Amino acid sequence: MFVGLAFTINFIHYFFMPDIKFILHSFIYLFNFFIFMFVVMLFDRDRERMNHVTYKTLLIIVAFQFLMVVFFPDSDDVRASGTFNKSNQLAYWCVLAAALLLVLKRNTRFTIIDLAAFSILSYMQMLTLSKAGIIVFFLLFIMFVSSPNMPRRYRYIVILFAALFSISYMGNAQKIYNFFMNFDTVDAVSKRLGTLGKQNDDTPEARGYLRLIEHPGYLLIGAGEGAYQRFGRQELHSGIATLLFSYGIFGFGFFIAFLASAFYRLSFYYSAMLMPIFLFGLTHQNIRFSFFWIFLAVAYAGHFFKNNGVYTETHKKDKLVLYDEGVHEEN
Repeated sequence: MFVGLAFTINFIHYFFMPDIKFILHSFIYLFNFFIFMFVVMLFDRDRERMNHVTYKTLLIIVAFQFLMVVFFPDSDDVRASGTFNKSNQLAYWCVLAAALLLVLKRNTRFTIIDLAAFSILSYMQMLTLSKAGIIVFFLLFIMFVSSPNMPRRYRYIVILFAALFSISYMGNAQKIYNFFMNFDTVDAVSKRLGTLGKQNDDTPEARGYLRLIEHPGYLLIGAGEGAYQRFGRQELHSGIATLLFSYGIFGFGFFIAFLASAFYRLSFYYSAMLMPIFLFGLTHQNIRFSFFWIFLAVAYAGHFFKNNGVYTETHKKDKLVLYDEGVHEEN
């Protein structure tokens, strides 16, 4: 329904204002929807194999992206972008890759490899110096550590290090601060976050939000995605606001309904991954990125697994007992 409505609104606007972006954006949504359906179909055919292959592929891509960031840095920009055109694109990719990693683990425990992959993604996120990316990745870190997939011994280690750091910080705050500031990446992140709310592009006006107030009629009929000169600047720098302004309350409602149907009866653990993704989308375009639709498809594939939720770890006679919505298994 959403894709059909997007096509209709964009083609109507194109008839009066022939901007090719109206057409291109319509086909981008159609292309991404086909990607979503294709990935879902593959999981439906062989869910275990597809989950395993996707997991292994993700690890390879994370390693490759890390090598690109470390050994082929941008010569004209201090912010890392890896294989992407812009650093914010790499930042969003890191957010999606981390969320995808958490979803792909399903009902299995994290391993050292998962910890290494998440650490690499965290490091690359810091190198992008994306304020939105760093903030939402902190939420992903909390989800990662508190996840029921996290073995207790790993969680205890993280808590122990956090406690030791807190004690040391309280005892000699200046020494700890100077120690971390000696690392260029930490120093750059600290300075970057220090500009939060102080730069021109941090304002709602710079992101294009004011057009929702200045042109309220489009909230009903939709402005389409194109002919941005109508509003005095480039496209609206927000995925969520773009859906609302470009396709109206009906298009926005159809998209929310699509998400609701995809995550219906899945564990809240799956839906929670959408929070950092859409928080990032408050200040950046995030809906048209194909990797986002792959994440949606992989999350939706949770319907094909015996246990749609995540497990709670407990011990009974040295055996791991999995509890998931009434399902009781022993390994």
